[in-house]
Amino acid sequence: MDIEHYYEEKGQGEPLILLHGNSEDSSYFKGQIDEFAVCYHVYALDTRGHGKTPRGEMPFTIKQFADDLFGFMDEHQIEKAHILGFSDGGNIAMVFAIHYPDRVNKLVLNGANLNAGDRYSGTLWKCSRRKS
Repeated sequence: MDIEHYYEEKGQGEPLILLHGNSEDSSYFKGQIDEFAVCYHVYALDTRGHGKTPRGEMPFTIKQFADDLFGFMDEHQIEKAHILGFSDGGNIAMVFAIHYPDRVNKLVLNGANLNAGDRYSGTLWKCSRRKS
């Protein structure tokens, strides 16, 4: 990975990764981190090119952000996590779940959209219909 994520870490328990929206950073969750940390090991990270995380040389895409998350989890020896994503953070979480389903415990999505890139919307629709 060509970047090192800035992140805030707090609490113990199952991992919970917080992903902010576009033009935001991990401080978006400053009001929730302490509450979540009562039950979870919380990681609130700045995605590529946001906050204190450098942009790096790789493409600036939702898929790249999902791959970055995979690298972050490996680097921190997080086998599986709950992922909470707001806006583009939710889009990253959905694309991550498509590509790395064994690394996701539960998704919490707020303000995300099914069209996180045309090639993923059909896949998400098929997956959601299959589980109904």
